[in-house]
Amino acid sequence: MLNIELKDIKEFSKTYNANPENKKIEARILKQGLEKSCINQKIVEENPFFFNIELSETKRYDQKESLRCWIFSGFNMIKRNMAENLNMDIMKFELSDNYIAFFHRLEKSNTAYETVIHSRTTDLTKIEKKKILKNPVSETGNWKLFINIVKKYGMVPLEVMPSSIEGENCQNIENLYTETIRKNLKELVELKKQGKPNQELRKVKKRMLAENYEFLSKVYGEPKQIFNYNYIDKNGNSVKLKNITSLEFVQQFLTLDIDNYVFISNSPHWNSKYGQKFRNSTVVNVRRKKGTDYLHITSKELKELAIQQLKDNIPVIVGIFIRKFADKKLGILDTRLYDYEKSISYKRLNKEDGMSFGDIELHHWMTITGVYLENNESKRWKVEDSYGDKEKVNGYYVMNDNYFTDYVFTVIIHKKYLSKKQLELYNQKAIIEK
Repeated sequence: MLNIELKDIKEFSKTYNANPENKKIEARILKQGLEKSCINQKIVEENPFFFNIELSETKRYDQKESLRCWIFSGFNMIKRNMAENLNMDIMKFELSDNYIAFFHRLEKSNTAYETVIHSRTTDLTKIEKKKILKNPVSETGNWKLFINIVKKYGMVPLEVMPSSIEGENCQNIENLYTETIRKNLKELVELKKQGKPNQELRKVKKRMLAENYEFLSKVYGEPKQIFNYNYIDKNGNSVKLKNITSLEFVQQFLTLDIDNYVFISNSPHWNSKYGQKFRNSTVVNVRRKKGTDYLHITSKELKELAIQQLKDNIPVIVGIFIRKFADKKLGILDTRLYDYEKSISYKRLNKEDGMSFGDIELHHWMTITGVYLENNESKRWKVEDSYGDKEKVNGYYVMNDNYFTDYVFTVIIHKKYLSKKQLELYNQKAIIEK
């Protein structure tokens, strides 16, 4: 059959109606919706909210429509450490996502400008291959980009730089700011065509960055480099930090060894082999920082590393796909949650094929804060999301182990938990992703 003919439609319909169960399923889905019609209650019962390794609960962040899951997962990683060093109630301690996002976008702008300035060509089709025109200053990021900003600019408490309306719903700013940067990139390309030297281009770039600073300050608020911070500690004492810089705040109260937390991944696709180290060189904010390196190993090894870190009371950031088999109301992640195969002739790809055909991808960052073990093997995981505490189980998912296997791509793990062999593999030269 080359094309679909009307006779084929009649044949399909005849086959469909020959099975009376199809019409029953159709009616049920039309009335209740797909998920309600297909949910497997037995699987719901197999995912109780109980864990035998569990970190203390903290105040849940709500990223709203900010695209800042990577920032909030970073905060969730470090906030227990900072609150302890401040001697502060963890439920009252919050950090400013606006502060991180401000400098993230500003640094991405500079990197975009420098990419054009360094380019050996003024041919836009060739410059476009560097992917700098497609998405030059996206709000999105990851743990590496998070620590790049923290180490260069520090952090501030939420009270010092509160959330903003445009920061919480960033799509309008995403569009307007990106267009602004593209207009500036066009100007730099035109100046290069005129033969202007790099020294003159950088003078123009400085003017552009000053304008970008103005733009971001007006929509996010201008970040404070020196601030005062008053709080009540766990003993009821009033504590005042006076004229402290954002970098001093980090240096004094963040003692977690953030430099040695690395990306360990299970990202199977057609061209990958276990034990290889890859580098995504396009995911950069601060210029001259190398891209994101990750070691590709088995999912079983990822779980073992995550358990070790949790046992030391340290959360585990995970890069995950949660657009399928996720029930936000029940707070369950389980690949068996809905009986789609029986109901709608759904056919599911395995992880490798899903990645290779573009069906699944890492699109969200969350934080594992607990696990339930039987005979030292993981059965389910407690996962903190960054959408407040009004949905899921008080803001947490119960993630079945099968979901970890199929949809978790990356964990952020301290190097000390890697085996000798894993560390050797991580230290090898990275393969640059095309």
